[in-house]
Amino acid sequence: MKIGQAVFQDYQGIRRYGIVESTKVKDRWTYAAVKWLDDKSYEEAMSYLEELRHKDLAVYEYRADQLKQIDPKKERKTLKKIIDYQKNMRKND
Repeated sequence: MKIGQAVFQDYQGIRRYGIVESTKVKDRWTYAAVKWLDDKSYEEAMSYLEELRHKDLAVYEYRADQLKQIDPKKERKTLKKIIDYQKNMRKND
């Protein structure tokens, strides 16, 4: 995992996308700090948990196996195909 790598994480159904900002090895595992983008749903979930349990449960460093490396251009291309396909489906209804 490299700095600048685009990553994805699914946290209890919350789809999160971000960029690796830093990495370090700890206990033979690579950990990454991630800059999450458009992450309001996760932030709201963590705020709710903090109110409920009276402690911060947010994660700030992620073990490499908790993140999936992605290619944003490929993801965008595939999502565009899905949108186009859905548009064509609606036209045929």
